[in-house]
Amino acid sequence: MVRRHLRVPAAALLMLMSAGLVLSCRDSTTDKVSDTSETSNSNDGVHSAPATTAPDVTTTTAVPGTNSQVLALVDTSRPVVSNGRTISSTRSLPTTVWRPNREGIFPLVVFAHGYRLGPPGYARFCAMLSDAGYIVAAPSFPLADESRGNGLNRDDIPNEAKDVSFVIAALRASAFASVIASGPVGVAGHSDGADVALIIGYQQGYADAAVGSVVAVAPDAFTGQLSTNRPPLLLVHADADATVPYSESVQVFARVPGQRTFLTLIGADHLPPIDGNTVWTPVLDGAVVTFFDATLKHVQTLESARTLMATLGRSKLQVGS
Repeated sequence: MVRRHLRVPAAALLMLMSAGLVLSCRDSTTDKVSDTSETSNSNDGVHSAPATTAPDVTTTTAVPGTNSQVLALVDTSRPVVSNGRTISSTRSLPTTVWRPNREGIFPLVVFAHGYRLGPPGYARFCAMLSDAGYIVAAPSFPLADESRGNGLNRDDIPNEAKDVSFVIAALRASAFASVIASGPVGVAGHSDGADVALIIGYQQGYADAAVGSVVAVAPDAFTGQLSTNRPPLLLVHADADATVPYSESVQVFARVPGQRTFLTLIGADHLPPIDGNTVWTPVLDGAVVTFFDATLKHVQTLESARTLMATLGRSKLQVGS
């Protein structure tokens, strides 16, 4: 495997996103593109999300440019257990849902938050995705969101993948069902939430057939047994990440098969790009929107192209194969 830093033209990255390809090392005359896709007709290790009843809307919170609501979702079939102690016999999953501030039917993207922060820490990113034409649902995980008061336990990450499956089913059975597109669902996550996204996308026993596209920003190495599920993957990591080493994403890219794209934010740290107001933020936003547009909407939007062209020249990126 060969990698080197390169400045990627917007057109090349747009082609990469739309075709689900991985851009290989550039020589002096051309950009070589290799297709890493794999196909399988088997459904081994892939499940469908469980059915659920429509949730209640408990609060409504305005987000600039979008409409957001917090849904009181509760999975009554699974408990919250930490260090052998049952904290609750059910899993309460208050889920903030952003919807575009316009009429239409939109693809669903479920966002998995990282350790401690909870959905409010990612409000900017989720609102940005919603404004780009997506219904975005961000559940609060009971042992990963510090504000829940249950303590924090990273051993619960596999259960959080099942939480995402539950949220997918719940949204499709809710009042939002009429504005959610019937096609595949996108899953995105940051840090521990990126681990959740990889589990529900690719791990046997957890992979959800509803998931058609995965974005993992700063994940840990993927160690689970692979399912036959092969949704396209956008992997993003900062090479100066002081929280989760960059090498973790190198392992993920090498291990997870199928169509995948690895985008490196040169010089960035763990949280600032997704938090906002950095030179890397519009690069991250533009890449994620373009990827979801290509894999969930099967279109290339002018807005996405403009975002990338306006930012790629100012940010040094690495795309690996």
